[in-house]
Amino acid sequence: MHTPSKSYVTLKDHKKLNEKIRKAAGGINMDVILSHNHMDFDALASMVAASRIYPNASMVLSNQQSEQVQEYLAIYRDSFPFVSEEKILWQDVDHIILTDVSTLDRTIASSVSTSNVAVTVYDHHPLNEEDKTENTTYYVDNTGAAITLLLEEIMKQELELTSFESTLYALGLYTDTGAFTYPNTTIRDLKAAVFLMEHGMQIELVQQFSEETLSTKQQDAFHHYLSTAENINKDGLHLVMASLSTDKYIGSVNVITSRLLATTGADAVITITSMQNKVFIIGRSSSKRIDLLPLMQSFHGGGHERAASASVKNKSISQVWSEVRESLVHSLKKPVTAASIMSTPVKTISQNTRVDETKSQMLHYGHNGFPVVDENNQLIGIISRRDIDKATQHKLGHAPVKGYMSNTPISVTKETSFENIQKLLIQYNVGRLPVLENSKIIGIVSRTDVIEQLHQLSRPNENQPVDIKNQMYSLLPTNTIHLLKQLGELAEKNNAKAFIIGGIVRDLILETGSEDIDIVIEGNGIEIAETFATETEASITRHETFGTATVTPKIGPRLDFTTSRTEYYEKPAALPTVSRSNIKEDLYRRDFTINAIAASLQPDSFGQLLDYFNGYEDILNQSLRVLHNLSFVEDPTRILRGVRFESRFSFQLDKETEAFIHHSISAINKLSYSRIITECQYLFSETNPVQTINRLDQLGVLNKFFKGAVWNDKTCTILTSVLQQDNPPQKEFALEKWFIIISCLYLNNQHTIKVAESIAVTKKQKKVVQDITYLFENDSKELFDSAGTFHKYAYSLEEEALFLTALAFEADEEKHKAHLIHFYYEKRKNLPHWVSGNDLIEAGLTPGPAFKEYLFELEQAIIDEVVTNQKEAVKFIHSRIY
Repeated sequence: MHTPSKSYVTLKDHKKLNEKIRKAAGGINMDVILSHNHMDFDALASMVAASRIYPNASMVLSNQQSEQVQEYLAIYRDSFPFVSEEKILWQDVDHIILTDVSTLDRTIASSVSTSNVAVTVYDHHPLNEEDKTENTTYYVDNTGAAITLLLEEIMKQELELTSFESTLYALGLYTDTGAFTYPNTTIRDLKAAVFLMEHGMQIELVQQFSEETLSTKQQDAFHHYLSTAENINKDGLHLVMASLSTDKYIGSVNVITSRLLATTGADAVITITSMQNKVFIIGRSSSKRIDLLPLMQSFHGGGHERAASASVKNKSISQVWSEVRESLVHSLKKPVTAASIMSTPVKTISQNTRVDETKSQMLHYGHNGFPVVDENNQLIGIISRRDIDKATQHKLGHAPVKGYMSNTPISVTKETSFENIQKLLIQYNVGRLPVLENSKIIGIVSRTDVIEQLHQLSRPNENQPVDIKNQMYSLLPTNTIHLLKQLGELAEKNNAKAFIIGGIVRDLILETGSEDIDIVIEGNGIEIAETFATETEASITRHETFGTATVTPKIGPRLDFTTSRTEYYEKPAALPTVSRSNIKEDLYRRDFTINAIAASLQPDSFGQLLDYFNGYEDILNQSLRVLHNLSFVEDPTRILRGVRFESRFSFQLDKETEAFIHHSISAINKLSYSRIITECQYLFSETNPVQTINRLDQLGVLNKFFKGAVWNDKTCTILTSVLQQDNPPQKEFALEKWFIIISCLYLNNQHTIKVAESIAVTKKQKKVVQDITYLFENDSKELFDSAGTFHKYAYSLEEEALFLTALAFEADEEKHKAHLIHFYYEKRKNLPHWVSGNDLIEAGLTPGPAFKEYLFELEQAIIDEVVTNQKEAVKFIHSRIY
């Protein structure tokens, strides 16, 4: 028996608690608090907590308690104002508060009629809507312990707790969550624990009373269960059933059952125990494929998926055994099989492939091993990275892999269960299992596939939609839905898989429209596209070089088809080398996780998301995250894309992704300028250029993409002025928008503008830069004496150069120069042709160099507004001739 620690609770604590919960000690109240029979610490703690919320209610203690609770109450029973069942006049009770149980059937009041009684339930066990009753208020939620629900109400009401109370509540919390290790533990339970720590919970006492030691009688029962257990293997699961008949009462059979689960390593253990004229069924499970709750509910029991129990009257243990066994094997969830987690198509090598070539392929494709096949494509071995490394160490790179591969490969079929796959990987210490059908390799399951499946099984599904079918139906036109369904059926018929992928999926999750629909086919993308085009009477354009095709239906959107593929980069910033692969590797090559999501078009999973990299969660969190740490090294243009997505979606690059940018800056130097320009065209067409340039500068990459560019108050003012023009220059001028924007970053002074020639691609762009340089370098007083004089020097300068130079002078507060250039620009643009060469001939002049001089002087006079009409123009010419 446990002995209390002297530090556990002071006499003052006892009195303080009693003062609070004994206020109604003078008589029995019409409100009672109950919990389930075989009371555990969560039930006891919840009752006491309920008495704080309902201070006028009486706690009625069940005579059936776990041994741990019995030991605790043997010491502290007098600290609680429990009322015995005999003193309750049930016909006078008008309110029952149930804790850690949702029905009276499992309490001492199982025979009480509740037709005229209000019932309030605080419970954390799952409860179906059809099981709810009238006159009952339910506070039921999926927390790890019932005490959490009551503590949340105590926190809400800001009730004070003593150290004694906090420690008792912690016992309920810790024991029902397995010290926060059980799968049903929630963040709410952890917050409740923090609250108790803040209010004096004594952790050493929690540990002392929550220890589960077995008595001699319980140990005998444990060994009996173990020695008589039946082992059942079904669909890759190991199930254990054990029974015991005894005339003596054995407490804590639930603890014994948990010990059996841990000892046998089974996926589930069911103990069936006959004692005291009842048959007790207790189940414990460690697999999500085994849901014990429906099984126990069929015997009017309850609990959770992994831990549940029931008691049966008027049946023999053999009857119960037969019913449980039959129900158990038929209630297992459908197994995950190799077919659903394998990667396909499989990259294989021949037995004559050299060791060094195999090593290179492992590096390129990121694989740690390859199946080895003969000339008939039959599996004959497996070569691992470890095998290759050993051969390389011995300088055998020239040798074929057949001398170093494993000649007895372990394989599985499509139907092999996930559990058996795990066992094979462990038993044979291998890293991958080929999946065979008719002796041909149709897929492969690696350790990575298993780890990801384990992670998926353990990950909570909150905020994770099963599919985006609803978004597809609400946001896509009916004819588009029809086409996508037809495509999925076609792929299914041809043993292929079809997916929508990337931007269309992202935009559907964001519930925005999307014009582009990208289709990825696990199979032959072009063949599926051709068949689809034929069936829908659509036109098709094939791009054999890229392995893609575009299908344009008569009605509906254009569909861009591609075969699922992987890629690798020979060197930083190079274009990728592409090869056929599976949907997972196709998603892995994407730029950001928000674009690495696919949705199935198959008939049985239409709209179901494939989200290997948590892109959906990143969309919810408005976060931009790359898929791996070398993403920007392989393709630095993704930095520009990231800034574009930040602006377009109001997302934010996460801190780790920003760090990857800083570590990848050197790779930008290896980019071709044409790729930068292409990305900038998208960037500036979708974003505010000022904000975008500022963001690139913040990230420290502006000067890497555009060497010599300057971002300061002056260049910011110039760019802002360009964007504020009533007639945007990119529409009026012959230059592209991106060049106009980037040119502003080189207008800081005459030295920076010279560097701008490095960004000029066309002759026109180079001429504009040279003209601006000319004006910056010839900044004399004579040049700006008048617009007509300026024409002498600027008549051949590009209009874009004049426009940008004027804005640069404005930013430098040189208003006179800026105004003169603007004035000149408008005059020159609208220069009238009042006098021609024929007019000069009619005036008696012989054609020659003088013609040009006279006409140019006339242009200067018109620009200076000395000449304002045709009559004055003719007069001006005559004055020059005579």
